[in-house]
Amino acid sequence: MARPRTFDEDTVVDTAMVAFWRTGFDDTPINALEAATGIKRISLYNAFGDKEGLFLAALDRYHLGARDVYEGMVAQGDLDAIQKLFSAMSAPADPEAPAHAGCLMVNTVLDVRRASDEVKTRIAGYREMLRTSFISALQNARSNGQMIADDALIEQRATYLLGLLWGALALIRVEGKTTAAKDVAQVGNVAIDGWRK
Repeated sequence: MARPRTFDEDTVVDTAMVAFWRTGFDDTPINALEAATGIKRISLYNAFGDKEGLFLAALDRYHLGARDVYEGMVAQGDLDAIQKLFSAMSAPADPEAPAHAGCLMVNTVLDVRRASDEVKTRIAGYREMLRTSFISALQNARSNGQMIADDALIEQRATYLLGLLWGALALIRVEGKTTAAKDVAQVGNVAIDGWRK
């Protein structure tokens, strides 16, 4: 008869998410996950299948947390909300904050050498959430009279914002500090000001 689990899966996923966020999938060995979560690998494997199963759960948790920012703040806002996002992501953060590692999804694109189809699906879904959030904010800006743009221009600007965001997050990952993206964020916000009527 199987033993009941003696740990909270949500807590384990949250802890593993931070570990993967800081060091990436390839450079986070299973013994590091054991140490971080306090759970033996056999129990982790029983719960999640393998290391990638735990990683997929961590990616899903990260995506869920990011929805509050992108589908909430950005998608419901306009140009001001987009500029606030870039200013906030490049602001100084607590030295222990995982934000100094950039973005778990962007890091996954940079770090995973042989991404599985399941990981690629998570990345694509996250990218689409960002893109549609930017499109929604730009449409709101058009509707409230902040800017003039047809649908094609909105799509183009959303793609630019996505590239700007991922590039800024990659800089944070490389340099290990949120302020590494400060220049990119400031110049990007100047460009967004140029879209205003």
